[in-house]
Amino acid sequence: MERWFLYAGMALCLFSLWAIARHDWLRLTRPARRVIGEVVGHRIHRDSDAPSYAAIYRFTAEGAVHEVHDAVHGSRPGPPEGHCRELTYPAGHPELARPPRPLLWGGVYGGLLLMLGLLAAKAAGLLPE
Repeated sequence: MERWFLYAGMALCLFSLWAIARHDWLRLTRPARRVIGEVVGHRIHRDSDAPSYAAIYRFTAEGAVHEVHDAVHGSRPGPPEGHCRELTYPAGHPELARPPRPLLWGGVYGGLLLMLGLLAAKAAGLLPE
């Protein structure tokens, strides 16, 4: 019965890696372009009791003006309107621009890979009881 839970955990880790990597595929396979985006507002998302805020950035790239919403929400609106911040996007896809957060995404991918490795080692009998 324990093996079934280990295999289910490994399947869940693999599915999670696939789910986030398919959205990051262009970012992982194309050269990154950098632009400066200006905060022009905040998107408000109401979930349960408290609202959360995500910055809306406007920038010019590849001959057009683009607006993107930050994927990371906070309990307060920030950064303030008018603030400029560096954004990165995969070449040819400025609609995918976002502030670079290598430690955040490295931690997500690293944590999933670590969990997958630990579950596989346990299933292979390499970890003590």
